[in-house]
Amino acid sequence: MNSFILHSRPWLLAAIAILGVEVLFYAVARPPRIERTNFLQFSFLAQETLQRLFVYHKIDAFTDSRPTIVQAGDSSGFYGIRPWQVERHLPPGHKFINMSCCANLGFQGYYYLLQYMLEHNRTVRYIILHFTAYTMPSSPLWDRDGAQLWADLSLKVFGTDVWREFMSPWRHLQVPTLAARRAITDDVYYAGRRFSSWDGLLLDNSAYRNFLTTYRETGGWTPENDVRTYVDPSECQLPTPDFFDLRTLSRKTYLQDVLEAYAGLARTYGVTLVVVFQPTACIVGTGAGNARARAIVEAFRKSHPDVEIPFDIIESWPHEHFSVPAHVKDEFSPLISDRLGHALADIIARRERRTDELKR
Repeated sequence: MNSFILHSRPWLLAAIAILGVEVLFYAVARPPRIERTNFLQFSFLAQETLQRLFVYHKIDAFTDSRPTIVQAGDSSGFYGIRPWQVERHLPPGHKFINMSCCANLGFQGYYYLLQYMLEHNRTVRYIILHFTAYTMPSSPLWDRDGAQLWADLSLKVFGTDVWREFMSPWRHLQVPTLAARRAITDDVYYAGRRFSSWDGLLLDNSAYRNFLTTYRETGGWTPENDVRTYVDPSECQLPTPDFFDLRTLSRKTYLQDVLEAYAGLARTYGVTLVVVFQPTACIVGTGAGNARARAIVEAFRKSHPDVEIPFDIIESWPHEHFSVPAHVKDEFSPLISDRLGHALADIIARRERRTDELKR
């Protein structure tokens, strides 16, 4: 026994020393909880990923914001939906928070953001999945974290990082000194910039700077600053890839699986799911490239009357309204915000009438 204690003493002393450092650092620095994670990468090879920064700041700002309506999804809703514009159409007391970010967050990432907000805000009554038909559910966007999207090497799906860093049991093992990672990284790697005009931003990018000046006051929205391109108003091609579902021992589309998962999330927390499709420049046309997707949505609508789907999956707007296929131009974002506001006002009024009738 004495021999075991003797040999273990260095390890025990090391553990005590580490614990002492963590306790002292916490007592002195009192680092915010969000900084004690590995969500941001602080890479020596490149600046921080823009999309991770968007999510990081939104979680930091809106965790305990007590909204009644929370939206998550891709960048179509991030740049398109202005919370205060939506709220103008709603009954008093309804607060809208826009947690939408980007396609490479993936549908799991949207899911975890909504779940995170539900766990931290018992005030939430409606959750919105907002996405464009140009980013339909697929294997990379639903079940393949780390998958690279399109040609940009930095656009890798990272949705489950939201769960791991902010929701998993492992988050309780995140030590206080993790909050010092950025300062140490900056001191080592950016030492030369300490004597320059560098302002300490995690990313020297106009979109990031623009976001930082707007998102808190706007409830998560920021205006698009795309390099505008011509958007082709041709027939919509909506892919609906499928997979073999071990639960049902049959083929199932990713679109079905995503919609059912979100409906389950809403039922678990006793809230209403609203699925919102962004308007597009493309058209139904012959229907050859989009009939299956429209049929899936219609079948889901009939089998899930508790879910609200106020718009068709394809709602064609003039192609001049779009800066890129997935984004409406900033000057037209009030239009899709009003579109959503009117739809939500109708949904809320209808559900409140139903509740009143049941009470009688």
